[in-house]
Formats: sequence, structure tokens, C-alpha cells
Amino acid sequence: MTHNCILAISTSSGVARVAAVQDDWQVLFQFEISDYKSQSALLLPSIHDRFQQAGLQPGDVKAIAVDVGPGGFTSLRTACGVAQGLATAWDIPVVSLTSFECMLPKSTGSAENAGQAEFTVLIDARLNEIYMASFSRPSLKPVGNTPGNALDAAQGGTCWASEPGLLAVSDLATVSGRPICDRPVFELRIAAGLDAELGEVSAVRLGQLAWEELAAGRQAAPFECQPLYVRDKVAQTTSERLALKHGAV
Repeated sequence: MTHNCILAISTSSGVARVAAVQDDWQVLFQFEISDYKSQSALLLPSIHDRFQQAGLQPGDVKAIAVDVGPGGFTSLRTACGVAQGLATAWDIPVVSLTSFECMLPKSTGSAENAGQAEFTVLIDARLNEIYMASFSRPSLKPVGNTPGNALDAAQGGTCWASEPGLLAVSDLATVSGRPICDRPVFELRIAAGLDAELGEVSAVRLGQLAWEELAAGRQAAPFECQPLYVRDKVAQTTSERLALKHGAV
């Protein structure tokens, strides 16, 4: 049996999430690797095993979808590296989407509310900071029961109201409305008496949105897939660590 699917890979949250999503948005398989230290070693063998179990061949895959971040430095490099290697070997394009888009609720894919909402997504960035972005995502109009096909592909895509950036945890109360938050930020919002919606980075959602991107021609060559780093600097020098330890400013 021949399938048309997108292989979606997300590691930005620290958990490796992978899914194979058909052009009708049905899921052929999905799995997680929660052990951060094992992801780089287990990711490719796990994909190979799931392909065999699902009866998939490389020719069934039309693109590799990658969650390019923001997220952990090493995790993002792992996802992009695996995507680049597979896409090159299989001679298929890569579709890059952000962690923010991968947290969109599933209802945004329906035609009746396409383009009607603007979302603010908050993700724990550690170091007393939060990744933040506001955007709308007008979905493509589905043809019958096949959301991956479009009547008007030009309408699709993410419209950024505020580009991905950093917010200090101390400024969390300045975010109005009911933002979609990962669990650490959700708990901070609730503890402060602020409204929030609990969300999670999803490889399935990544694959579904990647079909919209592919239908609209928004794709890239394998090595154009690069991690999105919001921070200019993610590590401290030895002298900086010592200064902080001893209270220097």
C-alpha cells in the first residue's frame, strides 16, 4: 500500500516527538523519546523501526517537517541534523516551523475559524525568561476531508504580530488575554492568578501544518533548515560563572 506522508520531528521541548502524518491529516505513527541524553542515539533507529511497523518506504515521504525552535541548543541541532540527513538521502524538501506554531490548538485547522484568532504562545526558556510570540495562522481551505489540499494556498501561512522573543518571568503579568503556555509557564500564570491555556509542542500538529506549507510551496532544501535561536548567548564563560557565584556585578 502506498502512502503520502510527512515525517515530523520536534525536539525543542527536551522530549523528542516524531509523527508520520498523511495528507488527510491522519496519523500513521507517533512516538516520544523522553530521555534527553538518548535522543541523538535513538532517533534514527526508532524512526526506522516505526517505518517497518507501519509498512512505510522512503518514497512515501513527501517532506520532512522540523520544529526549528526556539528550544534547547543541542536538541534543535539534533532535529535539524536528522532532518537534513534524511531529506538529502531521500531527495525531498524540508518544511521548517517554530515551536510556537507546534503548540497551536487543533481547532485552528478547521475552515470555520480559519484566520479569525490571534494567538500568544509562551514557552519556558529557563534562566528566568520565557519565549514569547503572537501570531495568527489562517488555515488553508480544505477540499472535502483532505485538509492538506488547498483551494487557495496563498491564504495560508503564519502572520507574526510580534516576532519570537524573550520575556522576563517578572513581566509575565504584562501578557494580557489567555495565552497558550507550556506546563512550567502555565503553572506560573495560574499561581499568579492569571488566565492561561495549557498547551504542548506536538509533532502531529507540526506535520499537519507542514502539509499546508507544502501545498503553498513554502519549503526549503535540506541544508536551509537551521535552528531558531532567540538568545544571542546561551552559555557563560568560567569567569562569568565565578563572578555570579561570588556576587559580582
